[in-house]
Amino acid sequence: MKDIIKSFFDVSRERVKNPLIGTFIISWIAINWRPILIMLFSDQTIENRIDYIIACYSSFHSYFLVPFLIALIYVIILPYFMWAVDELIRNSTIGRKNNLVKQTIFDYEGKQQIAIAESKLEDLKASYRDKADFNNQIEQLRNQLDERDETIQIQQIEIERYQNELTTIKNSIDQNSSELEVSSLEKKFNEFKINVLFDYFKEVGVAIRNHQNFPHGINDIIKEKFIMQDIIEEVEDENDFYYRFTNKGNYFWKKFVTNLRIEKRNSTEDEISPDDLPF
Repeated sequence: MKDIIKSFFDVSRERVKNPLIGTFIISWIAINWRPILIMLFSDQTIENRIDYIIACYSSFHSYFLVPFLIALIYVIILPYFMWAVDELIRNSTIGRKNNLVKQTIFDYEGKQQIAIAESKLEDLKASYRDKADFNNQIEQLRNQLDERDETIQIQQIEIERYQNELTTIKNSIDQNSSELEVSSLEKKFNEFKINVLFDYFKEVGVAIRNHQNFPHGINDIIKEKFIMQDIIEEVEDENDFYYRFTNKGNYFWKKFVTNLRIEKRNSTEDEISPDDLPF
C-alpha cells in the first residue's frame, strides 16, 4: 500500500511539474479560492458546505474554462509576449550601451588631446633646459678635446722616443744574439772536431752537397748520429726524399771547407777528380 501511495505522489509531482498542468492548478486555485476557504473553514456541516458551493460557485467557467485559458495564455502566449518585450528592451539596451560607448570614447579622445597638449608643453620646457645643458656640454667637450689633443701630441713624442730606444735595443740584441750564436756554433764546431764523426765529415759533406744523400755504403749508425746531432736533416716532400745540411751543419761545413788546405798538384799529375772536391 505504501508503494502505491508513494507511486501516486511521484506521478502527481511529475504532472505538477508540467508547465500547463501546474499553471492550470495555480490559476484554478486563484479563481476558486472562496469555495476552497468555505470548504475548509466553514462552521456548517459538510453537506451544507457542498450544497452552498454548488449553488453559488459551481460553473463550467470557473472550474475549467477560465483556468484552462489562463494556463494556455501563460504557457503559449506569454512567452511570445516576453520575447517581444525582450526585443524592445534589447534594442533600448543596445542604444544605451552605444551611447555610453560613444560618450566614453569622446571622454578618452578629450583626455588624449589634453595629454598630447601637456606632453608638447613639457617637451617645449625640456627642450629649453636641454638646449642650455647641451651648450654647456659642448663647451666642456671642446675643452676636453683640446686637452686630449695636447695629451696625444705629448704621447706621440714619447712613443717615437720609445720606438727609437726600442729599435736601438733590438739591434743591439740581434747583434749580440748573432755573436752569441756564432760563438756557440764555433764552440760546438771545436767540440765536433774531436768527435769520431769528424773523420767522416768530408766524405759525408761532399755527398750531401753534390747528391743530397749520404755516400754509398756508409754505416747506418753514422747516418743516425749526423741526424741526431742536428748536422743533417731529412727532407720529404710530395714527390721526393733527400738529405741536406741544417743551419748548424752549414756552419760546420763552411768552417771545414774554409780551414781545409789544398796542396797544389803538378801539371803532369792527373786532374783532381770532382768527387775529391769538398764542395
